[in-house]
Amino acid sequence: MGKLTGVIIGCGAIAREHLTALAELNNVEVAAVCDISPARAEAAAERFGIARSYTNHRDLLADLKPNLVHITTPPASHLPIAKDFLAAGLNVFCEKPITVRYEDFCTLKKMARDRGCMLMENQQNRFHSSLKRIEELIHSGELGDVLEVQICLSLNITSADGPYVDRNAPHFGLTLPGGVIGDFLPHIAYLVYMFTGKIIDVHTAWSKHKSGTPLPADEFRGMIKGERTTAYVSFSGNAQPDGFLIRVAGTRMRVEANLYEPPRLIVKRSRSGEPAIGTLIDGIAESRQVLVGSVAGFFRKLAGTSSYDGLREMISKTYRTIELHEPQPISLDEIDEIAQLVDRLAAAGSS
Repeated sequence: MGKLTGVIIGCGAIAREHLTALAELNNVEVAAVCDISPARAEAAAERFGIARSYTNHRDLLADLKPNLVHITTPPASHLPIAKDFLAAGLNVFCEKPITVRYEDFCTLKKMARDRGCMLMENQQNRFHSSLKRIEELIHSGELGDVLEVQICLSLNITSADGPYVDRNAPHFGLTLPGGVIGDFLPHIAYLVYMFTGKIIDVHTAWSKHKSGTPLPADEFRGMIKGERTTAYVSFSGNAQPDGFLIRVAGTRMRVEANLYEPPRLIVKRSRSGEPAIGTLIDGIAESRQVLVGSVAGFFRKLAGTSSYDGLREMISKTYRTIELHEPQPISLDEIDEIAQLVDRLAAAGSS
């Protein structure tokens, strides 16, 4: 069997991560890249040894019928580009958020179902090495019953030197419900859904801590009740240092990871005996986990390991299901549930 083929639409920073991941897959060949900027398209093609580059995705579509189309353009362009490829009966792997509005996702979902195509959103942190270790603790029973999940993302989006508040070059995130924070809500939403299951109730609070920026909000908090457990979520555009923390509390254990610093995982277990001794043991274990994880993370960076932990595995699994004619790694119905959750989280931030 010959290699599967993929194409990249949009040659920005995230496209380079896709291309790096694809370069490591022996069964996949990137047939072409496309960007409205000829310089970006040609640079990406040259850097990754790709034969063809285009400046219009419809020209690419007229020439090629790849197994998978990677859409890595800004969110406002996802809908029209995905519609063109789905209409041609091609599988689509789209960066988050898959669409700006939930109603537009419903349009794409119907097209994918009607034409028997795959429609995937990039939910790479599902396959993050730290998340996989947490899932192992849950599935093995070591963590016990899951009582609560906390997902706290801190990212300095208010810095005058950063790309998010430059009035001369408005960031694409400003067009999203919730503004720039809306670009990160899909990551929060699918991680929540992994633990809570079907969403029952959502409460949010949005605020603006730093005035004088074009951001509609730079702080977000949410409480989510699911069928299996509850979740507290937050995004801070001001708290430092940057971090993407996930904490899971169970009846036997608490576990914490910073998704920006793999593979460090901090575990605190329920122990019998003298509490003071248990606290000492936990402190020693935590220190060891921090040291080992920090050293491992340092050498990952020296080795040039991508900071997009989980992306390669997600892309690999997606091509594998195409090759074996299996159901897509994340079902359309589940992506739908997550898109609805994003819509509910963003609603107050759009008013």
